[in-house]
Parts: sequence; C-alpha cells; structure tokens
Amino acid sequence: MAEEGKQCKRIKNLKDDVSAEDAVAEMKCRMGNYAPHTLHHIREHNPELAVVIKELDRVLVEDGALDRKTKRLIALACVATRMCEGCIYPQARVAVNYGATKEEIVEAMHVAVVCGGVPTWSVARSGLSELFAELDEEKAAGSAKPAKAVKTRSKTGKK
Repeated sequence: MAEEGKQCKRIKNLKDDVSAEDAVAEMKCRMGNYAPHTLHHIREHNPELAVVIKELDRVLVEDGALDRKTKRLIALACVATRMCEGCIYPQARVAVNYGATKEEIVEAMHVAVVCGGVPTWSVARSGLSELFAELDEEKAAGSAKPAKAVKTRSKTGKK
C-alpha cells in the first residue's frame, strides 16, 4: 500500500503495447509452431488475458536453471494432478516439440500418479493416446514435424 500522500508511479499496461494476436503468435512460435485451442479461444474472447498469459508463459518457453523441456514435463505432471483433461495434450505436445521423448512423458506421468493418484492417468489417457498415435505416425512417415497450430478436435470433442 502506498504511503499516505505519496503517489504511486503508474506504468503502461502491456496490453497497450502488445496485441492479443501478436501475443498468441509469439507463444505459438516459441512452442514449436503449436498453439492450443484454448489459447485461440482466449485470444478471441478475452484479448487482454492472452497478453497476460504470454508474459506468464515466458518462464516455460525460456531456458533457465531448468531447460524448457523439463519445465513442460513438470507442467504436464501439474495439469494432470489438477485433473485438467484438456491441458494434457497441449503440454505434452509442446514438451515433444522441445525434444521430450515418449519415455520422458510417461515418466512425468508416473510422477503425477505418485503425487495425485491413479485418476491423474485416467484424466491424461485420451490426450496421451492422441499424442502417442501422432508420434507413431510421424515416426512411420520418417519425419518429426511439429503439430499444426490448430488441430481438429478428437471424437470426444475435448482438447
């Protein structure tokens, strides 16, 4: 709280300098040319929040004491324990885009199960199955192309 009589310096809001379109485009680029459906939905319906998320997400897209792949694997375990079914595929896809292997994703999920119980694997099953099928297809095709920016919805309609 400001001292009585002292005026706090007011700085510009980031949203005044960065558009939601630019924020999502930067995140997509930094996540291996992939942006989840949720991010596009936020950009469309709450542009200011998309800009805020870009700033918050910076810790996940830049190497620090932990490399960005490790951070995404941690994020995967976190969203699984938070029971966010629609968050599993995006976190795992970006982890793969950062170089994570199927084995590393499975191990991160093992940690999630230890911390959150078997239901975390149940929540993750659909997103992991979709990603692993894509990885198998990419391997069979002999290429490891990043996922498209906007994927078609799975049969369950969840993403």
